[in-house]
Amino acid sequence: MVVAKNGGLSISFDAVNYDSAVEISRDILINEVTETYPNHINQWALNGLTPISSNGISEDNSYFFDIFATSGVKYKNRRHENGFIYTTKVKDTKPRSYNSYIAFDVFFKNVTGSPVADNLYFDEETAITMTSDGNDEMRGLVNSLRIGIVKVGSVPHNTDPTIIQNLQCQGKCEAIIFEPNSEKHTDLSIERAMKYDINLINGKRFPTYAMIKEGGPIYVKDNISGSPNLDLNYFSLQNTIHEEDFDRPLFEIPDGITKARIYLWVEGQDIDSLETDSEGAELYVDINFSKDTTGYNTFNE
Repeated sequence: MVVAKNGGLSISFDAVNYDSAVEISRDILINEVTETYPNHINQWALNGLTPISSNGISEDNSYFFDIFATSGVKYKNRRHENGFIYTTKVKDTKPRSYNSYIAFDVFFKNVTGSPVADNLYFDEETAITMTSDGNDEMRGLVNSLRIGIVKVGSVPHNTDPTIIQNLQCQGKCEAIIFEPNSEKHTDLSIERAMKYDINLINGKRFPTYAMIKEGGPIYVKDNISGSPNLDLNYFSLQNTIHEEDFDRPLFEIPDGITKARIYLWVEGQDIDSLETDSEGAELYVDINFSKDTTGYNTFNE
């Protein structure tokens, strides 16, 4: 994963060392960053990403996504009829190399000299792709990937790095979920959806209802996005942005340092992850940021 910058914007994993581009890896996010950011709680998926579900943050006073997982489908009889699941809430409490998802803090340094904030965007190079040797099952999982970002807060340039690292939301957290490949559906995904009377069309976006509560039992046939019996006590529509939304800002970044947190995961409630059992493939994730010069231009008018 590579994060790039544009015009007066640099990026850091520890609020100490900034650069125009950074490569994201387990060694950097889990091991190396500990030297300068000892209390980080970054997450890495060393054994590969496995399906979870999240609808982002549930309150504007916490910058951690509400993430839910299951221990697999269970059955009440040997005929494997009416499978059901129980959901469990997963929390970021300490750094982990072996997790189901990737999460890490990031710090944006914006240099404008202006009292008016600029806007931060994903640019058109932000994308998730895979090696050409992946099968239809893996391609379906790639179509289920999500990138989430939470803005925590901003402080002046001369703020001590320890204070920056420990910034909290103060009731002002903002979160966005990006759904790449949202209109792509493999033949296998379309075939599997038909078993549940869901008409999935390649080239047309299908809504995802993400988990919002732990508990159960929740029957598999009733927990699929698009099911008429979907229990809205456990699921809620996942509001996502897409490539055509990249001309809209993610959030404002003033002159100074802004702390954010990024998540990368396979959305288990996405219709394209239905009944998958993939052997895996190598993924390429590019997260590129750009900013406008709203602050600079307004300040100089």
